[in-house]
Amino acid sequence: MSDISKTTINLPVELKKELKKLAIDNDTSLSGLIIEMIEEGYEKRTKKTVKSEED
Repeated sequence: MSDISKTTINLPVELKKELKKLAIDNDTSLSGLIIEMIEEGYEKRTKKTVKSEED
């Protein structure tokens, strides 16, 4: 990922604390963790389910 666009989001205080802890546990930054989580969620939401002809 070479191009980065900065954005601002508002998070509940407790959620941000928990995400920071998770980022530390995974040896990454808060931004890195959030990007990873967004990418995973995006992939999950955009996956097309292929139905077999039997359905």
